[in-house]
Amino acid sequence: MKYLWMILIATCVFFPIETKAGDVTPFDECANLRNMSNQTIMGVVRTAPFKSTVGEVERHEGSFRLEPDEIATICSQGPFYDGYRVELIIRTIIPLFTCKTRLSGDIYLRKTETEDGITKLYADCK
Repeated sequence: MKYLWMILIATCVFFPIETKAGDVTPFDECANLRNMSNQTIMGVVRTAPFKSTVGEVERHEGSFRLEPDEIATICSQGPFYDGYRVELIIRTIIPLFTCKTRLSGDIYLRKTETEDGITKLYADCK
């Protein structure tokens, strides 16, 4: 029992809880982005922020550009937001839609138009 406490204390000293980066997996979590609209959709997929080895807050980020009916596979090992989620942003020059979603199965990117002719782009986030 005495050694168990020593291991626990050593673990807390060498791996402080406040510097934990978030959920990370030893394997890739992957999903297919599917553009279900009739226009090109651009965006970004981001992981949760983490502290780099030099102490700066960073995040992994990947951009995408999907033509109509195009599919792209995205993968990450994290760090993830709660529930193993990443941030998905659909954008032009400015962000148009954002959500947090799991990287599993298919993520559909869609377009709707209001009666006033306003186009809205969105994703079916999980």
